[in-house]
Amino acid sequence: MFYLLVILGLIFGSFLNVLILRLPNNLSIIYPPSHCLACKKPLMWHHNIPILSYFFLKGNSYCCDKPISIQYPIVELISALLWIWSYYFIPDISTKILFLVLSSLLLVIFFTDLYYFIIPLEINVIMFLSILLYKIYNLKIILGDLLYMLIICFLFLIFIILFSNLIKKNAMGYGDIVLIGVISFWLSWIDTLIIIFFSCIVSLIHWMIIYLKSRKSNIRLPFGSSLSLVTIIYYMIIISYNINMIFNI
Repeated sequence: MFYLLVILGLIFGSFLNVLILRLPNNLSIIYPPSHCLACKKPLMWHHNIPILSYFFLKGNSYCCDKPISIQYPIVELISALLWIWSYYFIPDISTKILFLVLSSLLLVIFFTDLYYFIIPLEINVIMFLSILLYKIYNLKIILGDLLYMLIICFLFLIFIILFSNLIKKNAMGYGDIVLIGVISFWLSWIDTLIIIFFSCIVSLIHWMIIYLKSRKSNIRLPFGSSLSLVTIIYYMIIISYNINMIFNI
């Protein structure tokens, strides 16, 4: 079973790489087929084997010898780890499926926001609908969770508008606010506040690293990347240590 999970996770991770590359550029995820980003030459089937192809090609394109981004094997490996973790730590099949969908899409957001400062709206919509279907299937109380989500989104929207006017520039994108709302719909409102707190710390560390390298104070940060990373890690920690009931308010 372990090896099957690894294979499925790697294959799914390869698809996530397609989403990361194409969604921010408004490209079809179906056509054209996989091709070299440098010279646009179509890839052979054996150039698309997750992780293995990267190392067989020694990190360079077979057609024009241009470097292949290390992102590809990293995403595939993380995806495999998420599949393995969910199998061993989440007993309920519906919760397992929901986690795989959400964590995978959060992984996509991490890279699209990191590279392009874009959080695709369709990703947020798919996550919201996945959570909604999960709650309906498990007979969860939905209205209260929807109310919490709307309140949190509204409060953060007001805060961002006021803060942006104060500093005379956009403090946060609307995609970040929608993402916060989706996270609050999945987890409790206090879980969301904890995630936001640690996301701010991650962003601060990110800012300091960039500042020390560039010595520029006017740095744009992908807050959606911090939110996505912290949300995945936070959920895995509370499930792994069985402390989710503490924050299940």
